[in-house]
Amino acid sequence: MDVYRTPAAELDGLVARSLQPPAEFVGAARRALGNLSAALRERGGRPGAAAQPWRVLKIGGSSGRGTALRGGCDSELVIFLDCFKSYEDQGAHRAEILNEMRALLESSWQDTVLGLSLEFPEQNTPGVLQLRLASTDLENWMDVSLVPAFDALGQLRTGAKPEPRVYSSLLDSGSRGGEHAACFAELRRNFVNARPTKLKNLILLVKHWYRQVCPQEASRELLPPAYALELLTIFAWERGCGKDAFSLAQGLRTVLGLVQDYRHLCVFWTLNYSFEDPALRQFLRRQLERPRPVILDPADPTWDVGNGAAWRWDLLAKEAESCCDHPCFLQAARGPVQPWEGPDLPRAGCPGLDHRIQQDPAQRTPEDSGVLTGVHPSTRKRQPWSPAPGPSSAASIAPRPPQEVSDLSRIPAPELDRFIQDHLMPSSQFQKQVSKAIDVILRGLRENCVHKPSRASKGGSFGRGTDLRGGCDAELVIFLNCFKDYKDQGARRGQILEEIRAQLESWWQDRVPSLSLKFPEQSAPGALQLQLASAALESRVDVSLLPAFDAIGQLRAGAKPEPGVYSSLLDSGSRGGEHAACFAELRRNFVNTRPTKLKNLILLVKHWYRQVAAQNKGAQRAGASLPPAYALELLTIFAWEQGCGEDRFSMAQGLRTVLGLVQQHRQLCVYWTVNYSFEDPALRTHLLGQLRNPRPLVLDPADPTWNVGQGSWELLAQEAAALGTQPCLMSREGTPVQPWDVMPALLCQTPASDLDKFITEFLQPNRHFLEQVNKAVDTICSFLRDNCFRNSPIKVLKGGSSAKGTALRGRSDADLVVFLSCFSQFTEQGNRRAEIISEIRAQLEACQQEREFEVKFEISKWENPRVLSFSLTSQTMLDQSVDFDVLPAFDALGQLVPDSRPRPQVYVDLIHSYSNAGEYSPCFTELQRNFISSRPTKLKSLIRLVKHWYQQCNKMPKGRGSLPPQHGLELLTVYAWEQGGCDCQFSMAEGFRTVLELVRQYRQLCVYWTVNYDNENETVRDFLKLQLQKPRPIILDPADPTGNLGPNARWDLLAKEAVACMSAPCCMGRDGSPIQPWPVKAAV
Repeated sequence: MDVYRTPAAELDGLVARSLQPPAEFVGAARRALGNLSAALRERGGRPGAAAQPWRVLKIGGSSGRGTALRGGCDSELVIFLDCFKSYEDQGAHRAEILNEMRALLESSWQDTVLGLSLEFPEQNTPGVLQLRLASTDLENWMDVSLVPAFDALGQLRTGAKPEPRVYSSLLDSGSRGGEHAACFAELRRNFVNARPTKLKNLILLVKHWYRQVCPQEASRELLPPAYALELLTIFAWERGCGKDAFSLAQGLRTVLGLVQDYRHLCVFWTLNYSFEDPALRQFLRRQLERPRPVILDPADPTWDVGNGAAWRWDLLAKEAESCCDHPCFLQAARGPVQPWEGPDLPRAGCPGLDHRIQQDPAQRTPEDSGVLTGVHPSTRKRQPWSPAPGPSSAASIAPRPPQEVSDLSRIPAPELDRFIQDHLMPSSQFQKQVSKAIDVILRGLRENCVHKPSRASKGGSFGRGTDLRGGCDAELVIFLNCFKDYKDQGARRGQILEEIRAQLESWWQDRVPSLSLKFPEQSAPGALQLQLASAALESRVDVSLLPAFDAIGQLRAGAKPEPGVYSSLLDSGSRGGEHAACFAELRRNFVNTRPTKLKNLILLVKHWYRQVAAQNKGAQRAGASLPPAYALELLTIFAWEQGCGEDRFSMAQGLRTVLGLVQQHRQLCVYWTVNYSFEDPALRTHLLGQLRNPRPLVLDPADPTWNVGQGSWELLAQEAAALGTQPCLMSREGTPVQPWDVMPALLCQTPASDLDKFITEFLQPNRHFLEQVNKAVDTICSFLRDNCFRNSPIKVLKGGSSAKGTALRGRSDADLVVFLSCFSQFTEQGNRRAEIISEIRAQLEACQQEREFEVKFEISKWENPRVLSFSLTSQTMLDQSVDFDVLPAFDALGQLVPDSRPRPQVYVDLIHSYSNAGEYSPCFTELQRNFISSRPTKLKSLIRLVKHWYQQCNKMPKGRGSLPPQHGLELLTVYAWEQGGCDCQFSMAEGFRTVLELVRQYRQLCVYWTVNYDNENETVRDFLKLQLQKPRPIILDPADPTGNLGPNARWDLLAKEAVACMSAPCCMGRDGSPIQPWPVKAAV
């Protein structure tokens, strides 16, 4: 089934024999999908369904489009629900609906279609129910995505376009690109399904080629979706052929030619949407300005399937370029198969697939054909960055002047990706020239120098793949056998460098004609500085040639250096970073393996850094210098790792996050243990010493002696604050882009002695903001008391972490519990909940209009009959907010006397009423709040620390299941402190270590209190006995005995993280010895 080895004339046979799915499997899968659809339709009409009725079902994906491959294919089962009245509605009940659908399918399947099995894989796509239909021989399967959706199109007549308002309301919804693609599944299916059979066969061939390429890179990088290749194949056929009968080899050759020219592709159709509607016209113009390739979905204009800013098209292009000599592209007479010729397609007659394009896009408009390919011939000089031409005139939008273009502050946030591609990425032609020149230099040194290098390593930003256009740095590290250790390097380095310079000056003489070699003033001891420049490409690279001791030798991929490498470095007594060149290879690999988009963010940050340095040259005080640009590279990687970790992200969010860290430079503590760690005693002592040094601390991940963060950060911090209000960091609505949630130091990397300081600096909420929130809550509570349910007196209590005094800085939670006298027992809470929530919403909206607040008061726009939410956000601090849930409740406790217990009958009634654990927990908010709020301040600080650790753990991939509730960790912390002695002036590290130890012993945990209920009442006593006999862990809510916070949670994951944290600096003494926990048992 290797497409490359198949002769061109036999490709049709390959498709029919090996690529088309078996008719039996296709028939069985269709029957199965029909049965599933029927079951869903039937259930959708019944009372009690989560969203009824379920009216229309459409089958999409490659199965629906008729482009499914043998082996594995995909299908989309889109269910249009009447309860969705708009695009925005789709998020409200989707999870509940999907759970109901899954339960229905699991109960109704029972081998419905003979020869097929139904499986539910791990669910990793939000808003979708994923299932698999597999043949019994497991040779064919269909991955089905079941998607509930808003019926945006309704019943379309054949060949009719959707109404323009369908798309204008889509744009108004503010959704992400392609977020609502399922709403247009029918248009997408029809666009492909109506094509000739042979064209679909060509699509199968292209997808088979794609599948052959994909496994080699899928584990490391994100390739574009197969659907992008389907659209590109249709485009190639429309432009170059258009006939029902054609040569598959020609078609495949043409598509691969377009793949190779991906940097210039701009493909779209106007069958379903067009430039006539003003809102759509403006939006499409912006879409066509995106980084190439742009391939717009013909059904959904917000979905750029090509997405040049995210996908690794370069990998596909590299594969396409390498395959032109294979049998599949050779005719019977051994001549090469020629691609199709036509408007916007590669020309024939050039070797390989590197063809020019017939027409420059700046000279044409899309209005005639609806398709535009923006391809610049490869030999032309890149044009200044400017928006793509509109539909009426290519000259209607003038390009920006060069000085305007290079000013980052003026670039709108949505255009940052395009700005990077057009202005910051280096010339690939110049990169090739430099690589060739470096190879020439190395070959010359091996042949002519007395001290011949054993091997060499290319470092610097050029080697790391973070080089900026125009000028960059490169390190050429030459490992010499004459150096036997670190100390040897100093003795003979000067003599060796003089010899190398003499050799280069004598035999360079235009070895690379397009590049000049110069030797600037030598300002770096121990290095030979030279400059390679191209006048034609207006680019240069500053090369530092460094003779070095080969400390690490040839490392296997992913292997760590031996600890002896670093212990001998420490023994050498060298200055910090003095021997950094010995670790250039590790440094290069640390950055080079990162996703393309992260490297693009690094380019953007470095461009900003370069602007700051240029604008303030000479303005800094004597002796002060900026930290190196490499420090900003590492800070960007740290920001991405801690706040995002995805291959696709908002460039503006990433930039704002990095600039925020720059402003917090006095707290920066950043390091990695990918190459060195705390396991070796000598290294542990050294690293703990580094952590005690003044901030900022940014340790090189390759050389632990080099604090890259040294330098004057004040100027960078000032400029970072100034950039925060500029267009590059503002959304389309004019509001600031939100940063990722990243702190300048990590808990586990903080020394144990600094934990109190860590809490003060990073975890305690802003006091002024808390005062504003409390004032606003008092206003809201008073308003509700005075205006809500005037015939039903109420009291309103604040609960949650905000009320208990354990709120974290940033985004915290709180409850407003509204006790109504119309509830006379627990079970009545649910009867009138929807009516009561509606009344409270109306009063909150009135309060919002009639009262003035110092904070931003926003009520959730999603109407939920079970709960009402609102948020209070600081007007000046972007990251400070409190999210409130308003909960109607039965006033079971009445007016509590301080330090008194509830009547036992309260708990007797609760035990007789409840169905689910903690079901009536809001009724006991006052007791829950008092249990924590009365504790010492330092214990609340420990609770904050534990909650912060928990939230970091919650960011980790968990697979199935969820971590235990956060309230359980709060109670476990109180228990640890009580059992550990109740000392108000305890060691924070010991307290934290004790909680981690209890988490590790979760299988033995049995924790409860008898401050509010006990064994005196028979009913309560019997109930507690049953509760305490359940499987461990058990953590009973001290206010509500039905609330067991232990079961049905992934304690194993939390325990794994706890064990890892125990061996980190936060649990180590100054001498590296482990902090000992308090002597606390896991069970009462």
